[in-house]
Amino acid sequence: MKISKFFAIATTAIFTFIISITPILAAPAVAKSAVNVRSGPGTNFAKIDVLYAGEEVTITQCQGGWCYVKHPGPDGWVSKNYLAPKTSGNSSADEAALAAFMSVFGAVVKNITTPPPAPTSKVCFYNGINYTGANFCVNAGSNNNKLVGFWNNRISSLKVMGGANVTLCQNWYYGGFCKTYSTNKPSLGIIMNNKASSFQTF
Repeated sequence: MKISKFFAIATTAIFTFIISITPILAAPAVAKSAVNVRSGPGTNFAKIDVLYAGEEVTITQCQGGWCYVKHPGPDGWVSKNYLAPKTSGNSSADEAALAAFMSVFGAVVKNITTPPPAPTSKVCFYNGINYTGANFCVNAGSNNNKLVGFWNNRISSLKVMGGANVTLCQNWYYGGFCKTYSTNKPSLGIIMNNKASSFQTF
């Protein structure tokens, strides 16, 4: 079967599937460059995270010029101008698949409010207070007994999601003073701000 015929059939199937009220689809994509992740589909919504160039995401729906993405960090809305299809060796096919998904799905969900994603147990660490600066996220159960390089003594705020907990320690191998957090902390305060060298999440 030719590629063009395949995608014509696939697009029709997707459209029929959506208007039959089934709300869930997904498309793999990558960020073309660094771009803000926002709490809603527009620049007037709060910035909640940043994608780095080449970061892989999963698009679950699109609205106008924005798409809702899931990735290892706070999920949210990204301008689709900064997204490209995840390549599989056939670039034209990848482009066609993502374009069809964005076009059809975006038209259908234009006036639908996005339901909140299911909570995931994870912790996100930020270099700046109030969840700013460089950041990374880990799922609950991930540990690091020896932070090195940029992140050693560089954590200033953190978000705790989905019932996760995190213990930060001032020294490597969970030594020195340690403190456990079960809620978001926009600032770690004088005791732990820029002083964490190891962590455990659970």
